[in-house]
Amino acid sequence: MKVIGYILLVLLASVFVMTGLNKVMGAEMMVQTFESFSYPKWTMYLLGAVELLSAVGLLIPRTRMLAAGVLTFILIGALGSHLIYGQYGAIALPAALLVANIVVLVIGMRKLEEEESILEVIQA
Repeated sequence: MKVIGYILLVLLASVFVMTGLNKVMGAEMMVQTFESFSYPKWTMYLLGAVELLSAVGLLIPRTRMLAAGVLTFILIGALGSHLIYGQYGAIALPAALLVANIVVLVIGMRKLEEEESILEVIQA
């Protein structure tokens, strides 16, 4: 089961590598999207860099929850932007990625709770 989970994490991270690279490299589709939102162009590059760093963070157990949390906030912003500007056809991908990131966070929280309970037993 752990192997399947790690494969899914790699797939999730690879999606963020692709979207992050598209932003950092200034892909025409991303430029048009950010222009349609009236966002400054630098925000596209910043978000792309954060997505790339967070994609790497998803693969490192120690930074996984932080990376998933950061990506969750980015995806909430993406969903909000698409909804506000009426780009309903573009909602599916960020919504699916948001759900995936929330699953990563929930699993991470459960692992932390298990570790805490083990520490409590040891300390008792």
